[in-house]
Amino acid sequence: MPKLKHSDYFFEPQVEELAIKESYEPGFCSHVKGFIVGRQGYGSIKFLEETDVRELDLESYIEFRNREVIVYMDESKKPPVGQGLNKAAEITLCNIKVVDKITGKQYVNGPKVAKFKEKLMKKTAEQGAAFVSYNPVQGEWKFRVQHF
Repeated sequence: MPKLKHSDYFFEPQVEELAIKESYEPGFCSHVKGFIVGRQGYGSIKFLEETDVRELDLESYIEFRNREVIVYMDESKKPPVGQGLNKAAEITLCNIKVVDKITGKQYVNGPKVAKFKEKLMKKTAEQGAAFVSYNPVQGEWKFRVQHF
């Protein structure tokens, strides 16, 4: 089963569900569809292709920080594209809000939000990713990558 040490990190399907599916379909954990790993309050990654999660030490490969996620911190451990976690994924980052620096008030619509969304779209494209959505109320930015 995949491994996590920190309680604020999670993955789906959860370990119990993976164990049940593996017992009914031996080898299931070698090709999990839609595997998600995340950190409460920071974001998540949904892998769009089948993922082998057997004995995967997720925190040694993925680190969620404020407004960013790093996959394969150590480039020397990154497998070829399409293997391991180096594959297509949809990333959701949290705490991406438009806030007035003086009052601390969060904007959820209007020209400041529209300008910020344009900035996110540009940043997404600069990273070679595809913009999916921005929810200013929840402060969630979603984008897709072909690989890490």
